[in-house]
Amino acid sequence: MSNQKELGELGDLKNAKNLGSKGNVQNPLGANVGKSETDAKVEGTKAEGNLGKTEGEKGKTEGQLGKTEGQLGKNEGQLGKTEGQAGKTEGQLGKTEGQLENKGQSFTSKESSGQAGKTEGALGKTEGELGKK
Repeated sequence: MSNQKELGELGDLKNAKNLGSKGNVQNPLGANVGKSETDAKVEGTKAEGNLGKTEGEKGKTEGQLGKTEGQLGKNEGQLGKTEGQAGKTEGQLGKTEGQLENKGQSFTSKESSGQAGKTEGALGKTEGELGKK
């Protein structure tokens, strides 16, 4: 080991190149070590987003159907109420006819018709109340 050239892999330090001044390396290592890639695809996230959007639309459609069914139920309730009012009016007419017949003559079929009309009116009223609920 008398000669500096026998240092092996270190080489001749006197003739070495690319040495920085004051202990700094001229070409920093690691600056170009590797190329970083940022091309990541997020197809899964997009598919899940579309699925959520589709489910949201489905829920919205079901909500509209429920609203429509509610309106139909409300309309049926109004119909039942109207039928009840008509039945009640018919019952009142029958009752009045029956009272008139009762005063003027003996019981006739009109008296029983008045009772039937009264009963029908009560049934219509009940049906109308059920339709409201």
